Amino acid sequence: MNDNFTTQPTQSSAHPFADQLSRHGIPETMWPYLTQNGVGELVEKLQIVFTEFSTQRLCATMPVAGNTQVYGILHGGASAALAETLGSMAAALHGAGTSQPVGVDLNITHHKAGRSGMVTAQCTPIHLGARSTSHEIIISNDAGQRLATARITNMLLPLER
Repeated sequence: MNDNFTTQPTQSSAHPFADQLSRHGIPETMWPYLTQNGVGELVEKLQIVFTEFSTQRLCATMPVAGNTQVYGILHGGASAALAETLGSMAAALHGAGTSQPVGVDLNITHHKAGRSGMVTAQCTPIHLGARSTSHEIIISNDAGQRLATARITNMLLPLER
């Protein structure tokens, strides 16, 4: 795991989702923002694990096995969910403490079928504004071949205090 974040001491056992957040590679600095739902049930189901976590680049992996469609290849919806997870988490990281991201647009182009192993998604910012963010997500297979390219735009809603 690439440590592109600063870890601050927390009481891990006091967090209601400590085990889940650790299992999915979420840095402890983000835990205070994830007390209501953790990473969410879909991230659990898809077995998404974050491997790099910064405002300039988020990376995660997801197995093809268990996330396939009827022909045995990676389901396009699983790829889209992986892309949206990274883009939304990146927007949340950008607005940490001041806003909540809400996805308003997601598009994905599938270039090649994912057949086995793990896929890796890399999310980088296109626009980091005060009211919206846009990110590009590239999904690749174990051989480094691009399987899909996605773009997500999130609106940043002010947190009610």
